[in-house]
Amino acid sequence: MAASKGKAFSFKNAWAILQTFDNWKLRDQETVPKKAAIIRMDDSDEEERNLCKPEGTKKDKLRKKMEGEASSIREKMEHMMKSRETLTIKTLETKLLIIEKKKEVKLAQVEARHEEAKRKAEERGRKVDLEERMIKDYKEDIAERKRIFRGASSTLRGDTPMSGGGDGGVEDSTTDAYGGA
Repeated sequence: MAASKGKAFSFKNAWAILQTFDNWKLRDQETVPKKAAIIRMDDSDEEERNLCKPEGTKKDKLRKKMEGEASSIREKMEHMMKSRETLTIKTLETKLLIIEKKKEVKLAQVEARHEEAKRKAEERGRKVDLEERMIKDYKEDIAERKRIFRGASSTLRGDTPMSGGGDGGVEDSTTDAYGGA
């Protein structure tokens, strides 16, 4: 090094020992490796050479940082997965509640329609009963009027109910029970 710059090495007794080590060889005498040789270098050779060497401080810090980031990323992913599961569960529970509410509403609507149909049927029944009663009353009124009319017509003719003429309680073969033909 110092010798390569034209200066003499000042520790001659140390130089005699150190010149045998690779780190202290003169670089001027070394041949520069070609680019192709550098490109062909296999990474596995380098890894094998560095296998027994301790990691440098920077590499150690970088490795610890990467491990910390990886673990924090893993924790974040686990947290995201848990929160996603929780959100999915809540969504499903909400959907179930909505479905139950819809079922309740439909059931209430069906019951309301059933009650409405029942009310209408009862109303129709009352209306039919009323119409039947009105028809019955009407027929009774007509029968009463016929009886009164026959009674009045028989008194006008001079027939009494006991005299044998008129309606004296015996029906004609031409009239029915209501006095009609």
